[in-house]
Amino acid sequence: MADLARALLTDKVRELYDGRKSGILVVSRDDVSKGIYFRTGAVVFASSTVVEDRLSENLIRLGRISRADFAAAYREAQGQRVGQALVDAGLLTEDELGRMVAHQVEEIVLSLFTWTSGQTRFHKTEDPIPAALAVDISTARLLLEGGRRFPDVDRLQQALGSLNRRLRVASRPPFDYEPLLSPPERSVLDDAREGWRVVDMLERDFPRGELVRAVYALMVGGILEKPAREPSDVFDVDTGAFRLALAATSPDAAPADPREQVLRLYESLPRATHYEALGVAPQASDLEIDAAHARLILEQERSWGDLAREPQLGAMLAALRQRRRQAYHVLSDAGRRAEYDHKLGGLRPGKPRVVTAEDRRHAMRLAGEAATAMDFGQHERAITLCLEGAMKNPDDRSCRRLLALAMAQHPTLFRAAERHFLAALEFDPGDIQLRYAFGLYYKQAGLPARALAHLRAVLAADPSHQEAQREVQEITGRPPRGS
Repeated sequence: MADLARALLTDKVRELYDGRKSGILVVSRDDVSKGIYFRTGAVVFASSTVVEDRLSENLIRLGRISRADFAAAYREAQGQRVGQALVDAGLLTEDELGRMVAHQVEEIVLSLFTWTSGQTRFHKTEDPIPAALAVDISTARLLLEGGRRFPDVDRLQQALGSLNRRLRVASRPPFDYEPLLSPPERSVLDDAREGWRVVDMLERDFPRGELVRAVYALMVGGILEKPAREPSDVFDVDTGAFRLALAATSPDAAPADPREQVLRLYESLPRATHYEALGVAPQASDLEIDAAHARLILEQERSWGDLAREPQLGAMLAALRQRRRQAYHVLSDAGRRAEYDHKLGGLRPGKPRVVTAEDRRHAMRLAGEAATAMDFGQHERAITLCLEGAMKNPDDRSCRRLLALAMAQHPTLFRAAERHFLAALEFDPGDIQLRYAFGLYYKQAGLPARALAHLRAVLAADPSHQEAQREVQEITGRPPRGS
């Protein structure tokens, strides 16, 4: 238990973030209790006993629904979550619900960062919230904002430690912070790049309290760090909605020098469309967008690791990753893409590509090579081969099947595998082993209801499937019916 009269909540949250902890941090004061939910260090949900913090009150206060609308949806919910009932009633879209829940979570967490007293207790648990309720917000960004909001400047200065030490700008910033900085924060960062001591940073031409707050906020947000600290590999996803796949990257025709490539891409960002950010044509199919996404993630992981250690390039790469995530988030969803195309001027897809007999032969050959690569555990090579094969012939069942299985084994492309599982099963709904793999995929993703649906479909087709029986029993805690 920690006493907030002596410890800063931002420091406690930073400790859980750095330690990649999962669980619920309960913060209480008087008769108020609020919870911050962590999954591997990331804030994914929040709760509160304060009526004004509830989702329904936020929606009513913002004028998004009326109290009568909410009451009607609540009556119709019948045991389901009220947010889903609002969607079912047509009062909100899924995207709006996601954004509103993310906004609610942020407001609850940020309200706690202003507390100067209270008690905290951390309850460790590997699964603090269902995956379907987890939201995608940047924990590091919340910490930056929390440092800005804490009212006691003297306690913030005490938290800085020795003022004679030097800080450096993080070589791998945890989020795209540049658009968010205040003038005092920019001054502090400039001084850090010059190697100034903290005591000297606090003597600049801003009120001292603003500079103390700037140094602390940049430290707790992971933008400033001690020189001895190892750079972090974490880059926060921050879509402000329910947790989504990590989208990714895309140089089109890359210059030979990786540094020149990064500089050119960064310079082009302000005027680039989502299509240009991903390196695809406006008429690109869903498969082509997925292919660009996957291909460029693999390329980025191979070629950008060393560059990210350089402070200037590291900040540029962070901005590039964030921009491309936004592009993929829009273009990978039919509704969001149509709305975006309308804003660009009514873009329309081109004619479907004609698949020739040579294309079909080429796709079959690539599927065979991908299967061999899978046998040797070469998942990235299998993904590359299957993407090329699926581009040649989108109806090639083997390419789609292997693509789903290979992506499900990749840490970054994991979430993109879902649509390829679905496409492969459309071709062959009776593929029992693929459906079993799809069930395992959903189990790993933390979606047990979806996993059970596919595992039970496997058992309906083959009641003797022992692996599916074991998985159902593990998820439900009881043997499948009829076993």
